[in-house]
Amino acid sequence: MKILFVNNFRGRGGGEEFLRDLLPGLAAKGVQVGLVCRPNTPLADMFRNSTIALYPIDRPGGLRGIRTVLQTARVIRDEGYELIDIQRGHDIVQSWVAAKLSGKKPLLMYTPQVSAFSRYRFLLSRMDAIVTISRHIRDTLIAYIPKMASRTSIIYYGIDLDKFKRTHVPQGVLRKRFNLPPGTKIIGTVGDLWKNQIEFLDAFLRIRKIVPETRFALVASESGIGQVQEFKERAASLGLTEALLWTGRLSKEEMLSFYADLDVAVCTHRNEGFGIWILEALSMETPVVAFDAGGVRDSLEGCAAGKLVPGAEDMAKEIVAILTNDALRQQMSDAGPHWTRKRFARDRMIEDYYTFFNAMIAEKG
Repeated sequence: MKILFVNNFRGRGGGEEFLRDLLPGLAAKGVQVGLVCRPNTPLADMFRNSTIALYPIDRPGGLRGIRTVLQTARVIRDEGYELIDIQRGHDIVQSWVAAKLSGKKPLLMYTPQVSAFSRYRFLLSRMDAIVTISRHIRDTLIAYIPKMASRTSIIYYGIDLDKFKRTHVPQGVLRKRFNLPPGTKIIGTVGDLWKNQIEFLDAFLRIRKIVPETRFALVASESGIGQVQEFKERAASLGLTEALLWTGRLSKEEMLSFYADLDVAVCTHRNEGFGIWILEALSMETPVVAFDAGGVRDSLEGCAAGKLVPGAEDMAKEIVAILTNDALRQQMSDAGPHWTRKRFARDRMIEDYYTFFNAMIAEKG
């Protein structure tokens, strides 16, 4: 089985973390795995000197992009890839044309990470399969292109649970960095500020009226987008500026200590594709409270370590209940790792994709 993944994203987000966990697992099962990505990107660095066949192909704009398509077509033709798994919407055109030019007629599959499809209706309908990461994305896509219902499936993320153990990482790092007094409660979130963190500020104000020394830690850039300034102005108007802890971006190792220092994690994004970081927090024994919207539902519905709420007022109530009840928090903390191990283990994800790819190729004959 020969599968080529295409992902030309310049940065590192949930989709890239997904590939980090999936591709080596497929290769270990005997799949010939290739990856087309931009050179000098986190993804290229991630798989350099690995068992994954790496094809660093630049992706310039305009007519110069034709060279990218031709190079991708050559990879498909020369290596005989049977299936192309497209990871980002902006890679659909490149991959579809390259597959046509290769002369090999590989199967085409799209794995969307977000629910934005408006530019790709024509080409999405030409995919042999679409695998989404949540019901939210599946339902949004089918509502947009109803005829794709029979070709659209869900395979949930899975993470390497052995890496996410509270007892295996340094604790107190966040508290030491910001010189927090003993007993200070920390609420934390992950993601740049276009993810609706501003809506949490009203809830945070309510929380601090009952638990005054609570802090809100954000793994996010403190500058660069308009939402940051809007967030800061709103926080200042509520008198919350000094209660914010800006960590900036953290490495994977630093994220483990971040989760370990949190009393509660919050997800405020109402259009989240899924939210890998939520699984990580749960695995690190951190209770999670999230708005009842988007793909987050798939990771928290029925989870004893998490709460889904309709709005800021209910979010404040649930968080206060956790922060002021040690027994409740411990109960939720204990439930998190059990939940992720049961439903979101990396080995399960790898096996699900392996089975899915096998079935697609076998059906083609």
